[in-house]
Amino acid sequence: MRRQRRRPIHYNAISLFDGTVLAAYPVRKPTPKAINRDNIKIDDEGVCQELMEGGRHIVRSSEEGRFRFMDVMANRLNARRAVREIALPEIAAVREEVAALRSQLDRIEKLLEGRDV
Repeated sequence: MRRQRRRPIHYNAISLFDGTVLAAYPVRKPTPKAINRDNIKIDDEGVCQELMEGGRHIVRSSEEGRFRFMDVMANRLNARRAVREIALPEIAAVREEVAALRSQLDRIEKLLEGRDV
């Protein structure tokens, strides 16, 4: 069975100034000529073009639109809390372990400097 070819997906995004993405939709990858001409930067997530704006339009939108943006903001807050509660303590523990290993390595290097190896 032939394996499916998977190409990265590129997006245009609408986001707030703090980086919260409110909407994203897939687009074709810009051609190399367009990338050079328009000075397009494609980030790690595949976002080709990002429209940054304030949140004032959310207040003026309809009730349905406001609920959608509320869901986006709630998901962002939940993701940040999850990262803070789950990942950050693990990263702190790894940093402490690396610091301990670094000090142990420094002691070993000092011992070896005193000897002719």
